[in-house]
Amino acid sequence: MAYRIAIFYASAGDGSSTAAEALKEWFEAEYPESGVLCKDVLDYVPKWIRWSVVNAYLSMARNYPWIWSRFYRSTDLASGRELFADFWGDIHKSIGRTYLKYMIHDIEEFAPDAILATHFLGMPSLLDRWERSCPIYFAGTDFLSHRLQRDLRYDGWFVGSAESARQHRADKVPTAGVTVLDFGIPISRKFLSPPGREEARKKLEVDENAVMILASGGSIGAGPLGVIADSMLDCTDWRVDLFCGGNDAMRNSLRDKYYPFKHINVHGHPEDILDYYAASDVTILKPGGISCAEALSMELPLLLFDPLPGHEQHNCDYLLERGAALRLFENRMAGEQIAELLDSPDEMAKIARAAGETARPCAAKDILAFVTGKIDESREQQAQEADATEIDVAGAE
Repeated sequence: MAYRIAIFYASAGDGSSTAAEALKEWFEAEYPESGVLCKDVLDYVPKWIRWSVVNAYLSMARNYPWIWSRFYRSTDLASGRELFADFWGDIHKSIGRTYLKYMIHDIEEFAPDAILATHFLGMPSLLDRWERSCPIYFAGTDFLSHRLQRDLRYDGWFVGSAESARQHRADKVPTAGVTVLDFGIPISRKFLSPPGREEARKKLEVDENAVMILASGGSIGAGPLGVIADSMLDCTDWRVDLFCGGNDAMRNSLRDKYYPFKHINVHGHPEDILDYYAASDVTILKPGGISCAEALSMELPLLLFDPLPGHEQHNCDYLLERGAALRLFENRMAGEQIAELLDSPDEMAKIARAAGETARPCAAKDILAFVTGKIDESREQQAQEADATEIDVAGAE
């Protein structure tokens, strides 16, 4: 059976785009005869607006978390009546009214059977203005959701946890004809069958007996990775890999700083991140939803540091509550906390086991199976209605 799915994301941060690419990857593998349209909503706006949206987010996330906290919390208010919320709402509506026509043109030309969104940007205007001929679903990229993701006009939501489903119920999402399914956060197919530790270490040229630590500031390269690495300067028998994502300034600065320390390696966006996960003993992460979902699928002992207020803090709390991670409270003592953890194999095994129980590596597959199942149901219903119409016409004749 062939299907046509449109997937929309926003490249303000990589979580939304990574989830969209994961859904596309799974869709093309599971339904090779089908068609998929995967587009960045910000492609439909002028470059200066795109630059402003992306850089405003990056600047807040990297440098001004208190501003991000105010923005996140104000727009998450049930009433939506606050300065940031009103300002954002007006801008969002204006952009949608002006540029949404290009997005609608692509949708009408592609003629999808269903639409999936992994970011709310542009979606309220689409839900408001497009005369829909197919269902529109929202797929979350964190363990809890934001109010702007819970627009009641969606045909359904795929959420990261049962707690997120509870948020929807608190918003009084109508039960009839609306679906909220706890399938998890969509991640790449490659995390379903990762390489073994020995294979990964051989590829990365890491000694089998060495301690290997992976520390990541997420896709945007935020947080004090340098402070964390400083705590392991004397651990010369370890291998420490720092990942700065798209933060070129951080990557260049840390490379210069740690050049004399051969056990500390600095990276940007490596293509083989899966090998680093597989080879590592402990992972240290900024608690972005996608990063955490990937690490959970690897069943690694996980330390979380400096969560942004809002979605990252929610992700951190969610994983701590389930015993699937530990909190790194004092970044300057990260090396000491890791050493204590390494000396406690039972604790490491306990965290890894909880991570495995929390992981949902097949989330994207489950989401797409549900969507295509609904398409099949709709097609069958249409065929039955067509047959009934033919019978009525024949009877009338």
